Amino acid sequence: MQKKLVIIIISFSILVLVKYFFSNYEINYNVDNYNVNTKLENNRVYFEITKENKYNFDIYTKSKRKLFINKIKEIVLDNYMCILPYIEDVETYPLCYDKKNNYNIDFNLINDSNLDEYKTKDQIISKPEKKDFIYYNNLNNNEYIALWTYKGYIIMNKDGYKNINLFNNDRYDNDLSYQIDEYIYMPNYDEKFEFSELIKFNIITGESSSINIDNKIDYDSYVVGNVKNKIYIFDNKSAILYSINIKNKKIEIISSNEKGYYKYENGKFIECNKNEYKNEKIKFSENEYKSNYIYGDGFKIIKENNDIKTKINNNQMIKIFENKNDLYYIQDNSFYKYNPLRGSIKIFYDYELSFNNSKSVFMYYK
Repeated sequence: MQKKLVIIIISFSILVLVKYFFSNYEINYNVDNYNVNTKLENNRVYFEITKENKYNFDIYTKSKRKLFINKIKEIVLDNYMCILPYIEDVETYPLCYDKKNNYNIDFNLINDSNLDEYKTKDQIISKPEKKDFIYYNNLNNNEYIALWTYKGYIIMNKDGYKNINLFNNDRYDNDLSYQIDEYIYMPNYDEKFEFSELIKFNIITGESSSINIDNKIDYDSYVVGNVKNKIYIFDNKSAILYSINIKNKKIEIISSNEKGYYKYENGKFIECNKNEYKNEKIKFSENEYKSNYIYGDGFKIIKENNDIKTKINNNQMIKIFENKNDLYYIQDNSFYKYNPLRGSIKIFYDYELSFNNSKSVFMYYK
């Protein structure tokens, strides 16, 4: 009987520990007269804080303990009401409400000495020198960027940058390039009108290799997506959907006038109409990225509450990539990384980036 009781106590303790340390959760509590809602899902913790105004933020963590806001400091400014939430062993930042415009605003955009101690001291050159390209060396060790240069790429990382030429002739349009992990796949642009070879380019090392294609594919084509190590390309001229296996380098005709047309949806290929490829330009992928945010007109919205919008930039941005709550964007001819803790940091300048940003910048996180 005693042994059975011990087993029950141990089992109950394990269940409690699993519930506390590993389960998703949502809790409500009060801190310094503020109501706080905290929700954990998939290693992402969302916080919503309410008093007269509403604030929200999120953090990504692998911590196995529940994260609570245990203190909230108020920073009262002339035109803004800011709060600073404190979480044990977690770096946080001020959350600010613009009283004049009635929306939240990134504290990095507020010019007030009361916020200076919370801002990083990154040096950003606002007006570049008279050079075609400038790299500011603000990438982390796990971040890699490749910039299309019409004959190849400039690849950038924490150690610096280097220029890699892949082709003899200039190619302005790079829309047929496609990235999977650290590799960019693109036609051999030295072939005219049609291509029968793909170039595989490694963003990290700068090395390249080729994949021969038995068929000739017209440049009037587009990349549909990738599923299970296969890149799918639709040739508009011949109305053929090709799959190219990047592992065994085999090519297959998936859809045509003779075979009928198929698209990938909900984990399987189903029949569809040719016009969906010709007119609607179908896109599919088995690993489609799902964002937790909406960006537009200089604002960021966290999807948990669309009523709370935060001003993060005073100008128009062209969104390029996301990685958790890091945003990478183009503004004028410069490429930036935005993070709510540090604000916007300039990564590089290219003299015609804003005029040719379609498939010109690629990123990989190691």
